[in-house]
Amino acid sequence: MPPALRVLLAGALFSTGGSLIKLQTLPSLQRAGSRALLAGLVIFLLLPPARRLPTRRILLLAPAYFGATALFVVANTLTTAAHAIFLQSAAPLWVVLLAPLLLRERPTRGDLAVLLGVGVGMALFFAAPVATAATAPNPRLGDWLAVASGVSFALLLIGMRWLARSAKGEECAAIAWSNLIACPLAFACMPLVGQEPIVGVALDWMVIAALGTLQMGVSYSLLVTGIPHLSALRASLLTMIEPVFSAGIAWLVHGEAMHALAMLGGACIVVAVLASAWLARGGAR
Repeated sequence: MPPALRVLLAGALFSTGGSLIKLQTLPSLQRAGSRALLAGLVIFLLLPPARRLPTRRILLLAPAYFGATALFVVANTLTTAAHAIFLQSAAPLWVVLLAPLLLRERPTRGDLAVLLGVGVGMALFFAAPVATAATAPNPRLGDWLAVASGVSFALLLIGMRWLARSAKGEECAAIAWSNLIACPLAFACMPLVGQEPIVGVALDWMVIAALGTLQMGVSYSLLVTGIPHLSALRASLLTMIEPVFSAGIAWLVHGEAMHALAMLGGACIVVAVLASAWLARGGAR
């Protein structure tokens, strides 16, 4: 499977997370920790290069991974699924700022043009009003947490690209071990935000099973094997298919309708992703 297609498929699987998370009654950090544990086990099973003891280089990605995943789960319980994912998906903006410093990778003019489309789409989406609802009890706080999750995701993409340069499969081990570390860390943070673990109901654990295996385990296995062959910016742009699908699924499942400005912003994102794929094809030629 071509690397770009792996990253796109990973984005499509990621998009199911927002709606699935909202189906649960478990506290947000319990959801994040339980999902991470199962995802880590799946990644160890699917990726033989991940089956190694962690080194200092591998463990450096754990904080970024925890921020990208745990903060997103918490944000998704406070704001709409569409807002959470679109704001997290500002990662390309942070990649543009950080990749030249951390990876010495300079964006091309084509990348910047595509990024402009992404930025316009994000701005339109953020300008769209959002009202408090049962599935979005504190939209503004959730929005800010989603932004923080986006910064963490950008650092994660840059970190995986950095590890991939060694061609030793360290990025696979980093994602697997980051999941296992995220589990106890999420549970340890629960008292800090006034949460306690609960038993939950059967539906909660069915959703956790889907989140841990397909939405996280399989998707990150695809992402981590595709990203070594792409720049950090290109990979982050390809995953922009996630917010579009996520918003549509949230509307179908939870009735979270998008404002007209948000719909226009989503259209900008789709066009930007398609343009990114076309530019990559031309570059390969």
